[in-house]
Amino acid sequence: MTHAGFSLTFVYSPESMKSIVHRKYSALSFAFALFFNFTLSQEITFSPSDTLSFYHIITLKDGTVLKGKIMMQERQTIQFQDEMIGNLTFRTKNVSSMEKVEPQEHYLITMMNGTALHGKIINRKENEITVETANLGIVYVDMNKIKTIKNITAGNMKDGKYWFKTDVDAHYFVQPCAIPIGSGSAYFQNTMALYNSFHVGITSNFSCVGGVILPVAAFISPHANFKIAQNVHAGLGIIAADITGSPYAGAAYGQVTFGNRNAHVSFTGGYGVLEGITDYYYTTKITSIEVGVISISAVKRFSPKYALITENWITPSEGIAILTGGLRLLGEKNSWDFGIANVSISHHITGKDISIGPISFLSFMRNL
Repeated sequence: MTHAGFSLTFVYSPESMKSIVHRKYSALSFAFALFFNFTLSQEITFSPSDTLSFYHIITLKDGTVLKGKIMMQERQTIQFQDEMIGNLTFRTKNVSSMEKVEPQEHYLITMMNGTALHGKIINRKENEITVETANLGIVYVDMNKIKTIKNITAGNMKDGKYWFKTDVDAHYFVQPCAIPIGSGSAYFQNTMALYNSFHVGITSNFSCVGGVILPVAAFISPHANFKIAQNVHAGLGIIAADITGSPYAGAAYGQVTFGNRNAHVSFTGGYGVLEGITDYYYTTKITSIEVGVISISAVKRFSPKYALITENWITPSEGIAILTGGLRLLGEKNSWDFGIANVSISHHITGKDISIGPISFLSFMRNL
């Protein structure tokens, strides 16, 4: 049995107590017709002598750490009972993190001195928790030395590092894969300030993407995804877009994804129509375009913070190919894609073969 001890000087600043945590489940809206709003309200009693009872660890942006229970949480304020300070009421804007801790679940525990422990919390007393770790055995941790606690899936620990979950794991440069992001999950994407979209999980198997491509189009794309075997998911979806001028476009597609959230490859086939382009292109010879599209895309996460990504589109009948590849920098909240693209167009369309590239681009994504 291993016994570990830590120390902490708790500094209380009345100014820092003016704000506290509230996870931001806020309104998400598509360019047209999709809007969600999440609010939290709960009442919890607390006794310092409780054992094996859940509690909260809250870290403020100035580094102050509170440990206790939420008595009342509303949209603008939160009432909190800290084990050392007592009852406090604060506004909700200056919080770094909040974690609800429940015994028997797995957690990543970061201490004030930077030490990290991961394991199952098997007991809790007034000022101490007992952690069952894989490498150190049973460790007794003083509550006053803990900086943050994060609930994790035991399988997300690899070689002592925490491979955090992020919604963009199920996303390529533009399209999502067939692995569902889950009900209530959502992220925003901006690419070169031109492509802006929201992806929102509505149920465990149904989600929707919508947004605008400045300055020419707005679109919406609902899709359904299902697990059909171990590490195999299938999806179906449609896309509807309105383009500046008179054209409008629609497409339907099917998709199969092989792999898990950290490493997967997707094969997509779709068929689309662009209508009403006579006036738009100032010609009477073309009224619509119909085209079939094939896509092959993949992601490989090789460390907690980095992944390789590729997304490739081909129109066999028209001779258009868009090939992309790049690096993804992952964060629990914000992620970045650094990509390079090459576009080739067959002489069947332009009268001669054209290749454009390499074209560099940058995308920003934020979990909501």
